[in-house]
Amino acid sequence: MSAATVAADRDQPIRIQANSATLDDRSNTAVYTGNVIITQGSMRLTGNRVTLNTDAEGAVSKIVSQGTPATYKQTPEGGSPVDSRGQTIEYLADADRVVLIDDAFLEQDGNTFQGEYISYDITREVVDAGRANSNGGTGGEQDRIEILIQPRKRSEPATP
Repeated sequence: MSAATVAADRDQPIRIQANSATLDDRSNTAVYTGNVIITQGSMRLTGNRVTLNTDAEGAVSKIVSQGTPATYKQTPEGGSPVDSRGQTIEYLADADRVVLIDDAFLEQDGNTFQGEYISYDITREVVDAGRANSNGGTGGEQDRIEILIQPRKRSEPATP
């Protein structure tokens, strides 16, 4: 995903659909509940309960979506879409990062990542999976991740 795509999405208006909303201007927080759908450019975030935080200037700094599961999708210009889900999704707008927590799953180009924790750096296209806490987890079977990487297509042989 190119940095230009992320920037172009960030410059688009945010559209929010929900069954109810509670806005708290003093704490720069809004809570949306009931089949929440948030779109901004090619980015789409869904959940049952979504908390949106803004900075002092009103720019979105963080969105936390909770669902069964919550989902995050974004399609870069001319690239393959990112499709992900988790019980909790943290979209860190300031850092251009998405964190998937509990039953986390991310797919792009047929490559998949599954685990309890996945962090995705949108701009750099870097996935970090399997580090749910600062001490590296308990090391048990539940902390394992699964990754599926598709083979690259070989180019046609050169003709003499």
